[in-house]
Amino acid sequence: MDVRITILVENTTTVPGLLGEYGFSALIEVDGQRFLFDTGNGEAIMSNASQLGIDLSTIEALVISHGHFDHTGGVMQLLPELKKPIVYAHPEVFARHQVSSGPSQTRYIGAPFTKDDLLQAGAEFVAVDNFTKMTDNIYITGSIPRLTDYEDAGGPFIKEVNGELLPDPIEDDMALVITHPQGLIIVSGCAHAGMINMINYALERTRASKVLAFIGGTHLNTANENRLRKTVADLKRIDPQQLIVCHCTGFAATSLLYRKLSTMTQKGETGMVFKY
Repeated sequence: MDVRITILVENTTTVPGLLGEYGFSALIEVDGQRFLFDTGNGEAIMSNASQLGIDLSTIEALVISHGHFDHTGGVMQLLPELKKPIVYAHPEVFARHQVSSGPSQTRYIGAPFTKDDLLQAGAEFVAVDNFTKMTDNIYITGSIPRLTDYEDAGGPFIKEVNGELLPDPIEDDMALVITHPQGLIIVSGCAHAGMINMINYALERTRASKVLAFIGGTHLNTANENRLRKTVADLKRIDPQQLIVCHCTGFAATSLLYRKLSTMTQKGETGMVFKY
């Protein structure tokens, strides 16, 4: 089995010619098939793909982890590049996601498009709310059960429903899972459902016993000391071979993971390639 994962968009990069931006996107290649996971904020993906020599027309489908702007900002630019644009996402990806930015103040942080926009651009939209098989070795989690007692969505998130502002658990948060002979490869956008919830659910649904790699955002940038301590303890129990933390993990949490889990932890950046 041949798996290659290229980080197309991440907050940082050390590769000349590539752009870093607040967001995440990864090219997933499995046995010759190509899929894109998220698109970042929209400013970097086209340039980075060109710099890396990636032919976007060869991508078979786009998977959206959740409906925040820093993961969906490049979608409408990308669609014309695809020969047959297919978009996999949770039905709640179009929710009016917002964040509290002060007393009685909110800021829209949702996707810069609607379902009608996708359809008018010629895309096929595939709603994923349950654990779904994409190919023989690739799955999308759909909604992830929130079972740990210490993980939360990671911020003062709210959504507008029929003119009313309600707490937003970000139900559309999903991961992509690859079943590899050496263990699961889990790709996450932000892990608003909780990275431990995400890993446990992937293991349960695939009946796998090991995690080869976790790659992507963890939303530990707002985690308190209790959550960080319990996350580290659970990661020691799960014992993934690689923990590639990106985007919304934050400097403090990344530093902690390096100290506590030094043999598995690496900071992911734009341009990095991981082969399995």
